[in-house]
Amino acid sequence: MTKENVFDNYGDRYEEWFEKNQHILDSEIEAIRQLLPDIGRGVEIGVGTGIFSARLGILHGIEPSAGMGLKATAKGIEVTQGVAEALPIAEQSYQFALMVTVDCFLQDIAQAFREVWRILSDDGCFIIAFIDRDTPLGVIYEQSKDNDEIYRHASFHSAAEITVFLLEAGFIIEEKRQTVFSFENIRHEVRDGTGDGVFAVIKAKKGYDDLSGL
Repeated sequence: MTKENVFDNYGDRYEEWFEKNQHILDSEIEAIRQLLPDIGRGVEIGVGTGIFSARLGILHGIEPSAGMGLKATAKGIEVTQGVAEALPIAEQSYQFALMVTVDCFLQDIAQAFREVWRILSDDGCFIIAFIDRDTPLGVIYEQSKDNDEIYRHASFHSAAEITVFLLEAGFIIEEKRQTVFSFENIRHEVRDGTGDGVFAVIKAKKGYDDLSGL
């Protein structure tokens, strides 16, 4: 799933950042919540320590890092160790899947998105939240990532790139949201679309098996 599993040793630091930036976390949670289905069986892919799933009521997660997974399990989430490119999940097992800032660490994003398509029911949807590289703050993330122990391993994507990957995997774009417009730890508004907020969320519906039909 990752170029190297950088999160094994940084679970505590990961959680500490969100504890210190609760208002930013609240903003991100709200952006996801607006696109998350009200009902249905869901899974978070790359559940990490379970910060997002615990807040959003998602009971299942996939996580490659054993250490991070233990923290998610302690929050009441059923965690299976695995990677996004080869999900240990049967076909059509879930009505929705969530992925939060995982795309930038994937070894093969196209394969991971195909795997998400595979595990979703025919009416399922994929909600992906990511750091939008083509935003004012995204540019700063990209320029300064080499100074960060985690993000130096990241390959950030733009909303346009994520959209192409989704379409090529057989998804149909339904809605987009964005939030976090500065580094201030304040409650940021959630807006439609993408391009300004560094935290972008796209909801995509499972589409055709025959991609030539798109």
